[in-house]
Amino acid sequence: MRHLLAPFALTLAVSLPASAQTPLAPDALFARVSPSVWVVQASDAQGKTLATGSAVATGPGTAVTSCQLLAKASSVALKRDNVSYGATLEFPDVERDLCQLRIANFTPPTPAIAPATALQVGMPLYIVGAPRGKELTLGIGMLAGMRRSGAGELEALQLASPPEAGLGGAGLFDAQGRLVGLLGTTPMANLAMPSAWIAELPARGRVAVERLAALPPMAATGGTATTSAIAAAGRPSVIEYQLHDRLTNTYRKVIYRADPATDDRISFNNGGWIEKPGGEVVSVTTAIAGEFDSAMPPGGWGKANLKEEAAWRTSYGSVFGGSRINMDLNATVMEDTVVTVGGKEMKAVRIEYRGFTQRFANAGAVVGNQYGAYKADVWYSSELGRVIRFEAQTRGGTSGGAFQVRETLELISIR
Repeated sequence: MRHLLAPFALTLAVSLPASAQTPLAPDALFARVSPSVWVVQASDAQGKTLATGSAVATGPGTAVTSCQLLAKASSVALKRDNVSYGATLEFPDVERDLCQLRIANFTPPTPAIAPATALQVGMPLYIVGAPRGKELTLGIGMLAGMRRSGAGELEALQLASPPEAGLGGAGLFDAQGRLVGLLGTTPMANLAMPSAWIAELPARGRVAVERLAALPPMAATGGTATTSAIAAAGRPSVIEYQLHDRLTNTYRKVIYRADPATDDRISFNNGGWIEKPGGEVVSVTTAIAGEFDSAMPPGGWGKANLKEEAAWRTSYGSVFGGSRINMDLNATVMEDTVVTVGGKEMKAVRIEYRGFTQRFANAGAVVGNQYGAYKADVWYSSELGRVIRFEAQTRGGTSGGAFQVRETLELISIR
């Protein structure tokens, strides 16, 4: 499918007449903004529906929605009543889960964007969307907080309570009918994407498309070329790594194969690995990748939106195959770097883990001094939402409790 980078049109609310500042009654607000909200339907190559949700018009021929709704799609359509438009992905911002669609001959009303200065904790919010792709509904909530990064950047809007399930991509409006944000598809959906991000989509989307052109074949499989970036970070079918045991100098493939989708979480190898959209690890119950799996911190070795020099401490334990591992680590975000994956260069952030480990061969039996220093280096791709290279080494213990690990795990492909 041809990818078209077209000029981006967006109506901004610079000034409003006094009448527009008057709060609208809920029925009047719904009547005003609902023509801007459409059902989005993503389908595979055989026409089978993969996901449904909502999209909000942002200008002539454009609409925005949650990227997760588009993962692995071969075709996308916007629908209302008996009207249907074909759509293509124009600007993907997978990291923020916000994607812009391009729709030919699409001219619905466009809502004004609420300025950031208008956001106040405690203000009423109105959710207009199509739960699970059905008819539009109106929900009423409240802005409970505004989450910001360490640099003061707005990262998310926090709602007082989670909205109805299946409202990914729905519009969040203030009492004047101005667009405040959009809902994502995460199960814990009391967070919303700020509408201010819409204006940043063209620049961030162009960067994403340029990165996609430089990616190895891992991201250019499944769905169309325009949805491949979302497929890579959304619901991949197979993730393949290569594990190098540097003590024995042996190599073996490590394959995570996706299970059939049942909800927004992504499961691999019959539930042996479960993660959230975006890459946060929920659970690992089968350690097929050696140290990478068996010693993994809660949530995974990497995190989204990492800032250089960020640091944290983590202490945890895990049991696999009757053996127990205790970890006490300090993590530090180092420099942004470039890693060669599949013959292609990919941007990543390097994270250093330093600390100590304690290992029990029989999950609880103590044999000698079973402590050892621990060192791991992690290269994490924010674009893919996963680790692309992992190196770990440790040595410790005495007598029957001695242990030694030197392993490197490298991403080979995602398909």
